[in-house]
Parts: sequence; structure tokens; C-alpha cells
Amino acid sequence: MTAISTSRGRRAIRTAATVGAVSLGLVVLSACEKPTPNAHFTLGSSTTSPEAAGDCYGHGETLGAEQAEQCLTAATDVPVFDYRTGDEFRIGVDPKVADSGWLLFVNDNPLEYQRFTSTYRTLSGDLLWSLSQNAVQQSGDGTLRISVAEVTEDFSLDKLTEIAQTEGQQAVQTALYDSVKGVWNAELSPADED
Repeated sequence: MTAISTSRGRRAIRTAATVGAVSLGLVVLSACEKPTPNAHFTLGSSTTSPEAAGDCYGHGETLGAEQAEQCLTAATDVPVFDYRTGDEFRIGVDPKVADSGWLLFVNDNPLEYQRFTSTYRTLSGDLLWSLSQNAVQQSGDGTLRISVAEVTEDFSLDKLTEIAQTEGQQAVQTALYDSVKGVWNAELSPADED
């Protein structure tokens, strides 16, 4: 009789320990952040593929205008590339981002309002600089912050034009930021050319 009750006691302890370990494992897993898709930035032989910051990816939802604006202007932990005249800057996005669509921002301003659905785009650094002279002057140090912004599937220039005509330019800015689902940043800095 004693052997049976000792066996039951050990089994109860093992069961309790197993339940406790499983519970602890679930708590640890729930505390982990889900990984985000990557954006891929390449200049010459330098490349980086950062994930979006935890608060700059909505996992299928929009970030909201205020948070999207903060993410587009974020300057911490941003990969920096030294740019020389004639360099090409390549941007790639994960297929999940391409399916939704993405915009390209330079120093917080859309380079254009075209929603890209490809996974890859090559840009002339010289063209970025020439199209963004105002943005370069705003930065003060000559750097360009390049931002990839995943947008909603229904984002369109026609929609923004309609908002501009009926509600004004401020409403366009809010609608633009309200459509953002994720943001990835990099910087181009002019290299000393000797």
C-alpha cells in the first residue's frame, strides 16, 4: 500500500511540474514579438535587411497617422550608406509587403504617390538627390532618409486626389499616413569624394 501511494505522489509531482513548465513556456512565448517582414537596402557591396521596429509594423493593421509619422521620421538605429556620385540604391521588400503595396519616402515626403507591388526597385542615387533637393536642404547635413512604407491594398492616387478636392491638403496628409501598415528606414549620406 505504501509503494502505491508513493508512486501516486511522484506522478502528481511530475504532472504538476509538467503543467508548470508548459504554463511558463506559454507565458514566455506570448511575451515575444512576432517577427516582421524585412526591407532590403543595398548600395554597392553594402547591404542590410532590417526588420521594422516593433511599434512601426501593424501586423496587417494600419499604424494610425500619428504613429506612422513618428516611424517615418525615426532616426535611431537606422542603417547608413555612404553615397558617391553614380551609385545605384537598390530596395527590396518581402513578398508579403509587395502584395499589399508600398511607397517610397525621402526625408518624410513621398518620392511619388505610386503604390509599388513589385519586390524590387533600383534607383539612381543621383536622381534621388536631384528630385529631393528640397528634402536635402531640410535635413541640414545633406543626408537622405529613405523610407519604405507598406500601405493598404486600397491606397491610390485617385483616392488622395478626391480627398484633396473635397477636404483639403491637411486631410490628404492624414489619409496618406493612415494608410501605412509598416515602415523601414535607411539613410544615404554623401561620402567624401577625393
